Amino acid sequence: MTDFDPQIAEFTATGATAALILDAQKRLCGILVDLVLGRIDHEVTDGALTPDRAVGYCHEIAAFRRIVHRQMQEINQARAAALRSA
Repeated sequence: MTDFDPQIAEFTATGATAALILDAQKRLCGILVDLVLGRIDHEVTDGALTPDRAVGYCHEIAAFRRIVHRQMQEINQARAAALRSA
């Protein structure tokens, strides 16, 4: 699982790289969510999906989405601070 990295947040909040890095993170997290959904589909087809595993998969998907959400918040806060100081 990927963790939130404050250094990446700093990079995404400053300069022209913000949009590029955020877009890359959105794409990567989207791919990871699709992979988790594929595992769910496979386990449902095989009859191997247990309630505990289903909850675990939901936590994985939520974690990937939180990563993108946090990065977007960091960018918005940095932009707001830049506007206030300008």
